[in-house]
Amino acid sequence: MKTLFKILFIGTALMVLAAMFGGFALLHHGGPDMHIVLNDEELSLGSGDFGDWLGAGIGLLVAGVVCAVVLPLVLLLGVALPLLIVGGVVAMVLAGVLGVGAVLGSPLILFGLLLFVVLRNRRRSMSAKSGVV
Repeated sequence: MKTLFKILFIGTALMVLAAMFGGFALLHHGGPDMHIVLNDEELSLGSGDFGDWLGAGIGLLVAGVVCAVVLPLVLLLGVALPLLIVGGVVAMVLAGVLGVGAVLGSPLILFGLLLFVVLRNRRRSMSAKSGVV
């Protein structure tokens, strides 16, 4: 099971790196001007304006940080932490139920233990008298 999670983590990290390199390659493709339309706003890249390149680079950097740092933390705190809390509560309830059962059933447990010891010793003594070891 550990190997599966390692493979999935490595695959996810490689996909994030591939997406970041793909975005970087799109920015620096060196071909004709790139025309991007996002929410009915037009952005033309490739004209050589420093502000456009800087904004696109910062956007790629922010997207990379979100994919590499923020998303795993959100999944860890949003999924694993509640499961851990629920597991701890279930374990405490189970320990309480078993503790109450042990206290209430202790006379029967002691009687059963005493009966086991007496019957076991009786079988040993009977086998020793008959000569079978």
